[in-house]
Amino acid sequence: MAVLGAHSGSQEIVKIQQIEAVYRSRRPDDYPPERLPEIAFLGRSNVGKSSLINSLLGRKKLAATSKSPGKTREIAWYRLSGAAGACFFVDLPGYGYAKVPQKIRQEVWAQLIDTYLLSDRPLAVAIQLLDIRRGKPTDLDEQMIHWLREVGVPHIFALTKSDKLKRGPRAQAAQEFAKILGTSEEDAPVPFSAVTAEGKRELWSLIDRRLAHYEHPSSSDDNAFVQTHETEVTRA
Repeated sequence: MAVLGAHSGSQEIVKIQQIEAVYRSRRPDDYPPERLPEIAFLGRSNVGKSSLINSLLGRKKLAATSKSPGKTREIAWYRLSGAAGACFFVDLPGYGYAKVPQKIRQEVWAQLIDTYLLSDRPLAVAIQLLDIRRGKPTDLDEQMIHWLREVGVPHIFALTKSDKLKRGPRAQAAQEFAKILGTSEEDAPVPFSAVTAEGKRELWSLIDRRLAHYEHPSSSDDNAFVQTHETEVTRA
């Protein structure tokens, strides 16, 4: 299958011809009718999910940060289209915000996430966001990771807010996360900063690879997803 983006030396250029915030769903009946490859994003409330999505897409306010963390009761779908196809970014609600009543924490976000991940949607990969400053996954993060692995959901990890740590502690934290998570070298957790764009190229590369190897029942090499993006990302 064709891959996502184009590489040139130390630069990666990913171009998106069109981005649309087209759907918000609260139940499966509201899911988009189009069966496109999907990239899902999940993590604790306030982990920086909206900022990461906006950074990846080169937009400032496409994915809106909730004014009431932990109370999001819907899934946001962003349709991305390029020269050779299209896909969805799926923004799942954040989980585990301490100030939200227990009933909401256990019932609303859990139902939305579980229902989506257990559905027959064409999910290429789920990206689990973890706060790098914590040095390890939280208890809720570990529960989510265990569940993803138990039900066989393909997933990778992004370590958000990496700009909050200096280079040495940041590298040490990334190594510790990789050790705890037991990831392979090629799927190592990606330190990511929406402020400095650190990790943007690396995360796009992982997404690209997952899409390149994703096989949809109705897809073929001739209609594989190739994405284009207006932002040039330079990695020092």
